[in-house]
Amino acid sequence: MDVLTTVAGQLNTELMAKPAKLQAFLKERPSISIPFNGGLFITDIGGTALADYPVVSGRVGTNYIDRETISIPLKEGKTVIGRPNLGKTLKAPIFSIVVPVHDLNGSVIGAIAGTINLGLPNFLDKLAMGRYGTSGGYLLIAPQYRLIVTASDKRRVMESLPAVGVIPAMDRMLAGHEGTEIFVNAKGVEVMNSGSMIPVAGWRVVVSVPTTEVFSVVNNMRERVLIVSLIVALIATLIAAILTARLLKSQHAAELALYDPLTLLANRRLMDERWNQAQASSRRTGKYFAFMILDLDNFKSLNDKHGHSIGDRQLKEPARRLQSCGRDVDSVCRYGGDEFVVILGDLDTDQATAAAQASTVAEKIRALMAHPYLLETTHSGKSDVTVQHVSTVSIGVTLSLHDAFSQSDILKHADTALYQAKHAGRNAVRFYEARNPV
Repeated sequence: MDVLTTVAGQLNTELMAKPAKLQAFLKERPSISIPFNGGLFITDIGGTALADYPVVSGRVGTNYIDRETISIPLKEGKTVIGRPNLGKTLKAPIFSIVVPVHDLNGSVIGAIAGTINLGLPNFLDKLAMGRYGTSGGYLLIAPQYRLIVTASDKRRVMESLPAVGVIPAMDRMLAGHEGTEIFVNAKGVEVMNSGSMIPVAGWRVVVSVPTTEVFSVVNNMRERVLIVSLIVALIATLIAAILTARLLKSQHAAELALYDPLTLLANRRLMDERWNQAQASSRRTGKYFAFMILDLDNFKSLNDKHGHSIGDRQLKEPARRLQSCGRDVDSVCRYGGDEFVVILGDLDTDQATAAAQASTVAEKIRALMAHPYLLETTHSGKSDVTVQHVSTVSIGVTLSLHDAFSQSDILKHADTALYQAKHAGRNAVRFYEARNPV
């Protein structure tokens, strides 16, 4: 909330009236989006998204006024932590924090919304990854919606709780009772639950343990839950303070640390993190992920003929085209020189189907990259010249399933496939075929 409030204070009527400048404003401050793994966007007073970052296809231009999370800040000027629901654009379980934007007279002229995708790693995992005893865990509940926001058991994310009256003890806990309740839950298991309120959101953090395990520690359970609540509150406060400080003092340093300054794509360091996320997701869901290495064909000839400045312009356009091909769960990185990496996550659990999905994306990329590039050259004392350049791409692809291969092995496999694509005449896609398939 502090991060969004700081950004809202930097917006004004003139900037809100020019979506292109508003988009540039967000793009120049990528560290703003760090706590929001679903990205953030800015709406006008009517609830229509004007700009977003990172750019998500279809989000700009979508109207969100039918969501209370957006309509309340716009109509009442209040900051809102919204109800978890299925995102209009992301098509994933999300919740948003929305802060109104005011003009110099204090009138609301729009809103800025930060989105947390509950299906991907997020800051709430600091709570949800915890366990209590051998079989207990934590729940973060929105009582006003009778909805589980997140939990140690990820299968319970966005789970609806029983209606009022079905389990009275649960009703008391959700109504604000700070004690401990024992009841049989919706799964037929007798549990002991203790909870504490998180006032800023009106949510509750709850520890739930089967009674068969808990009686030996019942005397100190409440103390532990309260400690967890304090730790969560402290972590949230520290994160907000650190991110706000970074926003104001270290935006450029953060950008250089994680993003390639030329193409604004993720660099190798961020690629490692994205690879770890893809591997963790594969481990959790049992789905394959794909790793692609792309190399621009004939890039050296462009540099040799027209110089490195036009070569740099050439690299920016493939980067833009690659981003337009991706999904929310995919990552695009600049690996170095004229090489790029694409990580495709959340493919099918069947290897053949996953390979077909990856092949479809790879062929889409190959076809898009083959379109001619129009590049302007500037020479001192001469008129600008537009150069039409055709540069195809060679793509090496390898599939992996959770921990089947190390990152170094996957890089070698993809590089081997890339060599095969180039050896086949370039402008081709090749898959690595292991002797012992995954």
